[in-house]
Amino acid sequence: MALYYDSFENNPPEGFNKDLKIEGLKTFTNHLERHFFSNVSVRNYADMSESVKLAIELDCNLSLVEMLFHFTKGTWGDFAQGNNSFIALIDGLIKKNDVQIDAEEVTFLFKDTTIVITKIYHNSIGEQLEQIFTQLGKHYVHFSNGLTETPYEIYIPVFEEGSLVKDVSSPSIKTRNPSRKDYFRYWGLYCESEEDAVIYNLKKSSIERGDLIMLNQ
Repeated sequence: MALYYDSFENNPPEGFNKDLKIEGLKTFTNHLERHFFSNVSVRNYADMSESVKLAIELDCNLSLVEMLFHFTKGTWGDFAQGNNSFIALIDGLIKKNDVQIDAEEVTFLFKDTTIVITKIYHNSIGEQLEQIFTQLGKHYVHFSNGLTETPYEIYIPVFEEGSLVKDVSSPSIKTRNPSRKDYFRYWGLYCESEEDAVIYNLKKSSIERGDLIMLNQ
């Protein structure tokens, strides 16, 4: 049940607009490229002209383990609370434009996996990005089956609802006021050894098998 999440640089999802007219966008992407060792693509997906919902793709020429090594050393991502932190860069765009701007989705393309992080509340990705990567490092040995297999797709977060786990596009999820803790409960994984998606339970540090519905597909 793979999602076939192609790079939207070559195959943009419907509704995403690459031709952004945002003051300071070039500086924004340059900072991301430098601090995340990546090539960056940015699109807008918004249903109102008064807001900009950024879909950001970072193509990093690193494996997941290599990234976690640099992240732990503090040489990848620039997560210090300064002018170059992710949330500060978003704030800089807001100050330069008369429009509300937020990161709706951030996708990291590594050499061996794709990580898709989705907004669950205002500024949630910027606020929680460092902690998400901290937890990726902490849980890597568990969700990689003892370092034997890196998932080729990781979706952060997914939500448990009854007997199903759903992504954040579910109407029932959107109305339940998600919090920062929801980033650290369940992730959706796709692995070569599994025919279908599996669910990673961060609280139990274990992989669970069940129904995973990505409703935005």
